[in-house]
Amino acid sequence: MRRVAKWLIGSMLVLLAGAVLLLAIGYFAIRASIPSETGDRTIAGLAAGARIVRDNHGVPHIEAGSSEDAALALGFAHGQDRLWQMHVLRMVAQGRLSEMFGPATVDSDIFLKTVDIEGAARSSFETLSPRAKAVLEAYAKGVNAHLTRRTSLLTPRLPPEFMILGATAEPWEPWQSVAIIKVMALTLDSNLDEEIRRLAMAAKGFSPTDIDEMLPHGPRDDPPPLPDLRRLFEFQNAPVNSAGYVAPREIAGLAWETGVDASNNWVLNGARAQGGKPLLANDPHLGLTAPSTFYLAHLAYGGHNIIGASLPGTPLVLLGRNDRIAWGLTTTNLDSQDLFIERQQTASPDQYLAPEGWRSFETREVVVKVKGGADVSFTRRQSRHGPILPDKYRNIVSLLPQGYVAALSWVALAKDDTTIDAALDIAEAGSVAEYLAAMRKLVSPMQSMVVADVDDNIGLIAPGRAPKRKPENRMMGRAPAPGWLEEYDWDGEIPFEELPQIVNPLGGALATANANWLPPGYREHITFDWDEHFRQARVEELAIQAGPKRGIEDMKAIQADDYSAALVAFRSEALRAVAATAGRDTEMITALGGWDGHMRADRPEPLILTAWWRHFALAVFLDDLGGEFSRFEKGYMEPVLGVLRGQYVRDWCDDQTTGPVETCGVQLAQSLSTAIRELSETQGGDWRQWRWGRAHVAWGEHRPFTSVGLLSPFFTIAVESAGGSYTLLRGRTDFREANPYASVHASAYRGVYDLNEPDRSGFIISTGQSGHFLSPHYRDLAEKWARVEYLPMITNRAEYEAVAEGIWTLHPER
Repeated sequence: MRRVAKWLIGSMLVLLAGAVLLLAIGYFAIRASIPSETGDRTIAGLAAGARIVRDNHGVPHIEAGSSEDAALALGFAHGQDRLWQMHVLRMVAQGRLSEMFGPATVDSDIFLKTVDIEGAARSSFETLSPRAKAVLEAYAKGVNAHLTRRTSLLTPRLPPEFMILGATAEPWEPWQSVAIIKVMALTLDSNLDEEIRRLAMAAKGFSPTDIDEMLPHGPRDDPPPLPDLRRLFEFQNAPVNSAGYVAPREIAGLAWETGVDASNNWVLNGARAQGGKPLLANDPHLGLTAPSTFYLAHLAYGGHNIIGASLPGTPLVLLGRNDRIAWGLTTTNLDSQDLFIERQQTASPDQYLAPEGWRSFETREVVVKVKGGADVSFTRRQSRHGPILPDKYRNIVSLLPQGYVAALSWVALAKDDTTIDAALDIAEAGSVAEYLAAMRKLVSPMQSMVVADVDDNIGLIAPGRAPKRKPENRMMGRAPAPGWLEEYDWDGEIPFEELPQIVNPLGGALATANANWLPPGYREHITFDWDEHFRQARVEELAIQAGPKRGIEDMKAIQADDYSAALVAFRSEALRAVAATAGRDTEMITALGGWDGHMRADRPEPLILTAWWRHFALAVFLDDLGGEFSRFEKGYMEPVLGVLRGQYVRDWCDDQTTGPVETCGVQLAQSLSTAIRELSETQGGDWRQWRWGRAHVAWGEHRPFTSVGLLSPFFTIAVESAGGSYTLLRGRTDFREANPYASVHASAYRGVYDLNEPDRSGFIISTGQSGHFLSPHYRDLAEKWARVEYLPMITNRAEYEAVAEGIWTLHPER
């Protein structure tokens, strides 16, 4: 027995040692895949030598002789630091996620192949200028130079995600950079989901007034009455099965839901600035990802210095400055998408009704390849309006009577998209006038762009291909329209000269925050689905209204502003109803009443009020909307305030599932009790010790490993943060999440620019420069970002070489 025991123990020790050895080999192999900071490489296609000098934060300073060589070097740097992120984006564009992730992403691939971003991108690439094509081709050569580099036996060629999933990386192709811009448009163009929300309410029998109460227009808009969708689509005669349905949160592969967008930007002219030249600030808000959507970079070539936020997968610096101008972008929320409900012929479903009669759908067979499973084939159909959405997209089949399908018209599907040309031109623009001229080439996505130059000009423009709608079209893009009625068809596009534009305003300041900023009297229709107005009002208050001259530190302070007018308004309305309720913790009520409105991470009041808002919305809307509530559940404030202020026709506060009639006061009291119970379980029994930051963690989500329990701690980047859904220091919550108070949507990038002293400008991203989870630059900027700190935007060679971590020298092939 002793011999057997010794043998068993010995065997176990051998196995344990073997396991430890394998883990050690695996760890060192993964570490070996971190790119070297220093090296030498000869690359075919490089016209002259180039250098990549990475500073102590991993920011590459690229020195080259031409824009093509700079693009090649940037492609090489992107390939080193962000290859997995780039690969996922191009697979999204092609609808090929299931080749990596298996059956779980088949529905997403069917949608992506249906809209056919790939086809539009390939065609658009052919319409680009020779210069743009040359830059994209050079960029692809740079990425591929990294992919094809020589490696030692124990050095993996690809990042850890490829190794873990057993995925491979094909050579980069130039058209794929165009496709990534279109994927960006997919995430930013939002009206499609708003239209489906209105359709979902109509399908459940809600009136146009009810729909307007749940999706109200902003204070600067006056839309025509919404047509009654119930009659247009025969909902009153057709059973609709949407009970219990939970709307999908996102398209797999994208780290945030489409249509959730927000950003801030503003600009002051020299008369409003301490240094006598313009100040500009910009912080685009996107779903928080690990790594960040953006990658900091500096390009120096041909007398140009361009520095700011580049987009991995493209050679573009989308946000930033050069030596003469600075610029920033926010999403305009252009209504660039319309859904058209097509009526199929009963006897022949392959035909649909058009104004002149029946037409046949254009069709082709498409295959989705699936890792670990059989291929999935489907028929892609297209009407005169665009591709027919798959039944499972937002479960739209559950919203339509039998015999109807939904077609998508969307400007980003244009096959002559020259947005890349526009982006390359603005990086080298020398004045506001040159910047605005370059915008003629931009197609999609429309952005509200502020720009300033060293000659003290400032401007604001929203360029892009904007559809015109006919005067008789009362829908105006707010809800799906009958595809068989000609009055709802698009009527061309708004001419460039008639797009929103302001140059050198008398007040010397301009600002946007995704709500209606249009010049007074502007006549063209942009959208009625702006973001809620709270941030727009706040940025106008802080940046536009007259006051003392500002400096760069003031720009940073505005970006750090954590005051929530929305939560203050909710607090005021809610306390009016419950302050005198028996049994309340009077000290807590007093603290809430005295709260100053700032959503600081170390305070309990923002957490209590946000939880109260959440549970009140559940209490008043869930019983009315049923399964469709999930389409609204992520959290909107304006419908809640409309209910509390008694502005609505429908009695939303009464619970339809009970006999007694509940008042808003009763619902507020009960929802506050529910919120307190919830927070007591998560943060302890003493509300004075609760902290907003402990719940409001900025959650940088990695795709796909945040969802894999054992891997999530290594790949997810999480830091406590201040701000909230309606503060300029954006930190939007999504009430559908496991942690409904986490920040899942915030500033992916922040930039502040001083054209009097450009090197005093600053920038930051939400994670780190590297996409490799073991790199010291994977998460090293996250804490700085949470504290609203900045890196200096240095373009002086001596300064960045003094803090260089390594230099890559690239040589042309002789």
